[in-house]
Amino acid sequence: MRLRLTRLALCLLPLVAMPIVGCKKEPTIPGTEIPDTEVNRDILAVLERYRTAFVRRDAAGVLATAHPTYYDTAGTDDPGDDLEYTELGVVLRERMAQLESVRFTIDYLEISVIKDRATVRAWIDASFRLQPIADEVGAVEVDGSHTRKQDHAMFELIRDGRAWRITRGL
Repeated sequence: MRLRLTRLALCLLPLVAMPIVGCKKEPTIPGTEIPDTEVNRDILAVLERYRTAFVRRDAAGVLATAHPTYYDTAGTDDPGDDLEYTELGVVLRERMAQLESVRFTIDYLEISVIKDRATVRAWIDASFRLQPIADEVGAVEVDGSHTRKQDHAMFELIRDGRAWRITRGL
């Protein structure tokens, strides 16, 4: 009987020990499940510069994170709302001037890197209060509004030399 229990214990030992030994996990960037690599840290640093510039309402800071090939379709088939890098600075300045307050967080979910291109999947939780827009005589043309956005987002980046810059998703 004792021999049987010993054999059973020896047979079960690998199954019990496997989760402890077999689940060694690679280090992740704090606050994420993203592997802690130099490339991943560099990519997230660019997105954090974008996020903090946006919160500061710094259009030039946001623009500095974008690549000259930036192009975004705004998720529609309508070419009228597409945005190219050459228009990005003007659009950012106009929109930032409208912002009265901003709260903007990004939870980084996944990074995929192939050669000099990267895609970052993230969860955006943001709210914006826009100032009313008045015409030349002071009449309100557009009422101030509060907008909240909670949604998945996809950022695309390209490595330009040693630096990563955003090509889509601002």
